[in-house]
Amino acid sequence: MSDHTTQPERGPDDRLDVLLRQELHWDAPPELTARLLDLIPGAPALALATMRPRPQPWYSTLVLILTAMTVGLSLAVAWQVAGSLGAELGLVAVIEQLRVAPAIGLQRIYEALPASRQVVAVLAAVQDQLHWLLLAIVLWLALDGAQQRPVASHQAQ
Repeated sequence: MSDHTTQPERGPDDRLDVLLRQELHWDAPPELTARLLDLIPGAPALALATMRPRPQPWYSTLVLILTAMTVGLSLAVAWQVAGSLGAELGLVAVIEQLRVAPAIGLQRIYEALPASRQVVAVLAAVQDQLHWLLLAIVLWLALDGAQQRPVASHQAQ
């Protein structure tokens, strides 16, 4: 009896069938559905039920403006609360210490290892050269992409 309840292993054709069913499934656009329902006598009620009403443009604009104002007001209040909380806790001094900490650390390294000045200078020069190389690559790619677009439009014509 257990042989009837267990399913046999599916072959590669069954996997292909499952994949094809997933890929070939599509929903008709609402406009096509409405046009087809117009062809059926007595079906206007169905057509109205399938169409979603769209809000008026002024309503969408109003909602967008009110949402932007709400987000802006929320950010302003959060900024004020964070500022007052930061002033109470002394976060300004902590942030200032964090800002100058790399310079202090670098100065201590210079004092402990005088040769580190040359290493830092070489690394700064390499960083500067890599910056210009990156800028050149970006400009080259932008100009190369701009030159290829007109060629594609001429081939289409």
